[in-house]
Amino acid sequence: MQKPPPLQLLPAFEAAARLLSFSKAAGELHLTTAAISQQIKQLEGHLGMPLFRRLTRRVELTDAGSAFAEVVGQTLSTYRVGHADLLHRYTRPVLRLSASLFVAHELLIPRLGEFQSTYPHVDVRLEASMDLVDFEHDPVDAAIRLGSGNWPGLVALPLCTCQATLVASPELLRDKPIHNLADLKQHTLIHPRQNHADWDVVARFANLPRLERQGDLILDSDLAALKAAEAGLGVTLIVTPTGAPLLRSRHLSAVMPPVTLPMQAYFVFRPNDGKEALLMDAYNWIRQTINNFADSTTI
Repeated sequence: MQKPPPLQLLPAFEAAARLLSFSKAAGELHLTTAAISQQIKQLEGHLGMPLFRRLTRRVELTDAGSAFAEVVGQTLSTYRVGHADLLHRYTRPVLRLSASLFVAHELLIPRLGEFQSTYPHVDVRLEASMDLVDFEHDPVDAAIRLGSGNWPGLVALPLCTCQATLVASPELLRDKPIHNLADLKQHTLIHPRQNHADWDVVARFANLPRLERQGDLILDSDLAALKAAEAGLGVTLIVTPTGAPLLRSRHLSAVMPPVTLPMQAYFVFRPNDGKEALLMDAYNWIRQTINNFADSTTI
C-alpha cells in the first residue's frame, strides 16, 4: 500500500492551492518561490499525479489537485485548532482578537493597559487587519466586524451603531469646496480596501446610481485612507462608532454631517470554544471602552 506523502510538504501545497500562486505562497511562508515549486514537485512525485497546470503567467489546480486541496485544508485546519486548544488547556490563557487597523490603533491599543491591569493573568494578542476572519482556519478567538450580525454558526454580540463621515483636508476643501454630493465630481474618492461601507453606501443614501468623481484611489486600509486624505489626495469615507472623536486629533474636516448606517459593530466569536468567560470579559470591556470613547467628545 502506497504511503501518504510527508506532512512537511502540505503547507506549501495548501498555500499555493489557496492563492493559486507559487510566489504568493512563498511570501506567505517566508520561503523562496523555487522552494515552493520544489516541494510541490516532491508532493506530485509521491502522489504520482500532477496537482497544478503550470501556465505562462499563472497556475491552475488539476481535478486531482482540487480534491487533494480539500483533504489538505481539513488536515491543517484540524492541526491548527488542536494546537490552539492544547495551548489553551495547558498554558497561560491567550486572548486573540482581530479588528480593523483604525479600531485597533485608534481605539483598542491606547487602552489595552486597562484590560491588562484588570486581567493580569491573560495574554492579549491583537491582530490589526482589514481581512475578514475565517474562524475555521485563522488562530483568532474573536473579531470586531461591521454588518447585520447574521453570521451563521457564530455568536455576534452588538457593540454600537456606526456612522459614516465624509472627510477631507481643510486645504483641499478651500481649493475645491463641497456643498453637495454633486461637487464630488471634481475630487478623487479614496477607498479603504474591503471597507463594508464604501462609496456605494453614500450613493444609495442619496438615491443615486453612482457618484460622479474625478478618479479613484484604492488603498490597503482605513488608516491609509485617512493618511491620504490628510495629505490632500482626495475625499474619504470613514466608518466610526457613533460620536467617536475622529477629527479631534487629525488634520481633517467633515464634508457633511455624519450619517448613521443600517449596520452595527459586533463582537463575533465561535460558540463553545472553551473561552466563553474570557470572551465575555473582553466583550464587556470593549463595549464600555467604545461607550466611554464616544461620550468623551463628539465629531
